[in-house]
Amino acid sequence: GFTHACPRRHPSTPLPPPMAKSRGQPKLLSASDGGKMNAAERKRLSRYSRGDGNSSKGVTKPGLKRSIKRGEAKIGAAERKAAQAEVLQPSEAGFLEAEGPLERTCRVRQSQLAAMVDEQTAAKAYEVQLPDLGPYRVAFTANGRRLLLGGRKGHVAVARWEGGFHVLSELQLRETVRDLTFLRDHTMFAVAQHKNLYIYDASGTELHCLRSHRPDVQRLAYLKYHWLLATVGSTGQLRYLDVSTGENVSDIRTRLGECDCMRASPYNAVVHLGHTNGTVTLWTPNMHEPVAKLLCHKGAVADLAIDRAGRYLAT
Repeated sequence: GFTHACPRRHPSTPLPPPMAKSRGQPKLLSASDGGKMNAAERKRLSRYSRGDGNSSKGVTKPGLKRSIKRGEAKIGAAERKAAQAEVLQPSEAGFLEAEGPLERTCRVRQSQLAAMVDEQTAAKAYEVQLPDLGPYRVAFTANGRRLLLGGRKGHVAVARWEGGFHVLSELQLRETVRDLTFLRDHTMFAVAQHKNLYIYDASGTELHCLRSHRPDVQRLAYLKYHWLLATVGSTGQLRYLDVSTGENVSDIRTRLGECDCMRASPYNAVVHLGHTNGTVTLWTPNMHEPVAKLLCHKGAVADLAIDRAGRYLAT
């Protein structure tokens, strides 16, 4: 056998600082070691708080108790990092402010905005006249650099608007185009045509023809973090397609008739459907019943819009 002697600490060597306890208010990295957060830091951290956490007190299973503590520690670290990164933001987001009670910001035109902003921002404004083959459906990539245009009479174009409007590829399908969307990036996009759902590459070459989405697809929505393409058609059938494998993940009967209004939440990817009876239903691929159902209008729902944080829905 052998013995292992631990090194002895010299009396002049200072003791290491005590470890911070998990309880209590977490500190920001900008706070000094051993000190308390000031009012500004506490206010900044409260804006990123995710509410009261789960308590592991009373949990008898050791594995579950460790999992709860580990999860709460990760959430606390994420809150502190978000609050610390706030000081790196160069400026606040722009907004429109009315000068009086009679002025309405919805009446401000794009030409007026372009005249008020700086030259670099004004150079990003563009106008395209497409009077013959419309009406058009528009889709952007996740980074906003590529634009996809689809006319009702079969005209499809991929364009880049940075530094001026430039058409990268263009094709005439000679079929009705109901909707279209980019997939994971600008190299692939899906088009809902007269009978089938097609997938093309950036040059306009047909890659796939998905006949399983008949009779006709009215609206498309791509869930970029899940690699799922959601489709809804004239029969009210909501389908989820895995674009990485080409398999149908879920096939849901909404039982609310024809649907031509769909939007995916940018916050949690929940699909919102607007129906002809004025209701809006929320769907996920693992449930065959709506997770929520709202009566928004007495008439049909024409369109939907969801804010980036997923808190507001406009119909």
